Amino acid sequence: MPRPARPEAILAVLCAGVVTLSGCLPDLPTHPTTRGTTSAATGSTAAGPSPSQSPSGRPSTPPPSPGASGIPSTAATVAGVDVSRYQPTVDWAGLWATGHRFAWVKATEGTTHVSPTYAAQRSGALGVGMLVGGYHYARPAASSGAAQARHFLAYGGGWTSDGRTLPGALDLEAATTGDPCHGLNPSQLVRWVRDFSDTYRATTGRVPVIYVRADMWDRCLGADSSFGSTNPLWLYDHDGPMGPLPAGWDRPTFWQRGVDGNLDRNVFLGTEPQLRAWATSGS
Repeated sequence: MPRPARPEAILAVLCAGVVTLSGCLPDLPTHPTTRGTTSAATGSTAAGPSPSQSPSGRPSTPPPSPGASGIPSTAATVAGVDVSRYQPTVDWAGLWATGHRFAWVKATEGTTHVSPTYAAQRSGALGVGMLVGGYHYARPAASSGAAQARHFLAYGGGWTSDGRTLPGALDLEAATTGDPCHGLNPSQLVRWVRDFSDTYRATTGRVPVIYVRADMWDRCLGADSSFGSTNPLWLYDHDGPMGPLPAGWDRPTFWQRGVDGNLDRNVFLGTEPQLRAWATSGS
């Protein structure tokens, strides 16, 4: 049975699928849990960090001034979601009807895990007309970036210029147990991400999108600024107004801004034609 229309769904309808940062984005609750499947150290199911273990070790930041993150407060955005096995049933038709035009679907994790819901979720999103991309949950302590990129590419993470596929995304989160930086120092983790990105690009011709929190990036990668000019940013920031950004980026391409109805809620910073052009060619 279709679930009742949510407040943000009604707003999205009123905005005809293209919303603005100032008028049609209601506040959403935060989502402190990881999107990983198992503990790299124990192999047990990860329940997600407690608030003290969450990827954010900082308090909520004060609201930035309009345009502080390089995005005018009235800039057009397009709504989307991301899903994994934690959302076994998704009302794709309902999401489409309320203005959602893209979906990220978890495909892989580490070098052994393949999401059991990836194929069905991808098919469901494509079936209603959404742009769809896969994402890979990084386990930097377990194996090389290149090995994990190859696993991702083999099980749903590829990209083609078919006008329906988003380039793959690297989901880089703080470890939920032990060292939040996965036991790697900043230079090692930078090399790991570069290894993943270069391997992905060599196969697809596109660099992966990087999903990360600003505080995790700056702490664990030493505020490295070398990816901002090459890799699109998918900003993980549930603390209200968007920002701050990780070092090296002056704006995100996507913003995961919160969770509602057991779905992570995202926006693309641009119009729907711009989203489709970017998905097809990167321009």
